Amino acid sequence: MPFFWGGKLNFYSESKYNINLYFNSEMSVLKKSYKFIVFTYGLFLGWLLSFPYNGPVLKHLVSVHDLPIASFSLTYTVTPVVFLILFSFFRIKEKYAKRMMTWSIIACLLGTLIMFTAYPSFWYPALAVMGISSVLHIIGWSYFYTMEIPIAKKMPVMALVIIIGNVIYYFINILHDQISTSFLLVIMLALLGGSYWAATKTDVKEKIAVQLEREPFPVKLTFVLCLFLFAINLNGGLTFHTIYPSFDQLFIEYFTYYGILPYIITLAIMYFYGSKISGMLPVFLGTSFLGLAYLSFGLIGDNWYSYFITETFMQSGWALLDLTLWTLFGLVASIYGRPLKICGYAFLANLFAVFAGGLLGVRILVQLDDYYLISAAFAIAIIFISLIIVPGLSEAIEKDLRSKLVKTTLQNKPLEENISLSVNLPQKELLTPREREITELLLQGYTNKQIADMLHISENTMKTHTRNIYSKLNVANKRELLQLAFSSASFQE
Repeated sequence: MPFFWGGKLNFYSESKYNINLYFNSEMSVLKKSYKFIVFTYGLFLGWLLSFPYNGPVLKHLVSVHDLPIASFSLTYTVTPVVFLILFSFFRIKEKYAKRMMTWSIIACLLGTLIMFTAYPSFWYPALAVMGISSVLHIIGWSYFYTMEIPIAKKMPVMALVIIIGNVIYYFINILHDQISTSFLLVIMLALLGGSYWAATKTDVKEKIAVQLEREPFPVKLTFVLCLFLFAINLNGGLTFHTIYPSFDQLFIEYFTYYGILPYIITLAIMYFYGSKISGMLPVFLGTSFLGLAYLSFGLIGDNWYSYFITETFMQSGWALLDLTLWTLFGLVASIYGRPLKICGYAFLANLFAVFAGGLLGVRILVQLDDYYLISAAFAIAIIFISLIIVPGLSEAIEKDLRSKLVKTTLQNKPLEENISLSVNLPQKELLTPREREITELLLQGYTNKQIADMLHISENTMKTHTRNIYSKLNVANKRELLQLAFSSASFQE
């Protein structure tokens, strides 16, 4: 099940954490200041996936009135796109983030009551309001996620949020036909009520110390990130109108009980072991899994073994991309500031992609008889284009961070001068003289291979040094080292 309207880095981890450090870090994810951030969006996501976004509760309601679901789903998806286009022209101050969350939940509560108690003609405005409110809640939440959650814990916190939402969806998807409409309403209201309570408790108590308000908005980087998100999520809309309708009709029991289990299992694996996966691997794995899913769907067709192969690859791929992409947006927002604006652009790209992919899927279904191979070809082409965009993302972030570090630490010095560890890195005294030398070179932008050649050491020795440096400074990779240095330099100002 895709994370919020079909969209879904851990671009972390060039090195592996020390086992004990990592274990202790993961076990403390839900400390008091984090748990409300996790639960307010986790419960809200469970409501969203189960109800307004083409969920089983919405399907239950339209079936009671014998109505088609497509127009209602379209209302919930398209209205926020128009709203976000207008939203992008304004800068909402972060101090309003909590109000955005709480009032949007109240609007969703009212919309839910209308959907369950009023005539279907009132559903369209209710869904439009809930669509806009859903976006506002998540954008408001992004501020707390960005500013409160430390870099090293962003991925496990995001994983917990998505797991909670999808576990709720999983059980409601199984039970919605076995319980009364009134009880479904109680469950929906309880989820929103719990989300509201957690939202009122959410706060930024230990704001991440990266001060970038004076830096220009990262237009190019945000554009590339949104372009990648758009390209990937075209597949989300395509999936809902090609693969899922076929499997939902033919394998209803499998679809209900197996469905998103691979998604949840993959997220759980990433929660415990994601920090050990290096570089861009989660993104490449996720896109590759999606490609294999569409290939299976196109070549094998609509039989039971095709279903299990396709669904396993599809859900695992989406889980990896959901988690890593939205973690990256949180990371970028924490580095460059303006989390509300950056996440607003991300959701606009996400929603518009799902809408465009849905139109593409409907067109394929309406005009072509043998749509299996054609839809697979479209999806694989989109994935191929997405992979072309990926390699420049990590390099662009590190390059921009490094330039800001140089600007902050050297100010009036010539750029040719070396960055030194006069930047008061926390626990830098733990580093050996050789490790300090390597740290200086890493901050200047040299690769591991270049440093190994300069210092006349092997690449394996260099890797050992970087692992020790990252472990001692409690960072996962070069990007976190750069952010740590930039943050320390900002404080020294």
